[in-house]
Amino acid sequence: MRACVLFSMLASLSACASSVDPRHLDVQFSRSGAGYDVSGRYGPGWSEGDVRGEVERRCHAKSMALRRFAGLQYSESRGTGFSAYCGKAG
Repeated sequence: MRACVLFSMLASLSACASSVDPRHLDVQFSRSGAGYDVSGRYGPGWSEGDVRGEVERRCHAKSMALRRFAGLQYSESRGTGFSAYCGKAG
């Protein structure tokens, strides 16, 4: 019986560690001098170009321009990371 309970607990833990939702997009802005450092992760349903465009749109909403964008390593459970910087427009 204990083995059954232990097995079901392990099975539920592995379900939590499944791959990231393809539609997932997480974007976080943190103030850095006159601009913003931007970081986040996205699922396999997004292309890097789509994410870059979305970050650029959000920078423009803050009256800033996208100055740097870099894709980071992919993790099956967390998606692909990225970092960017938004600075003064023009």
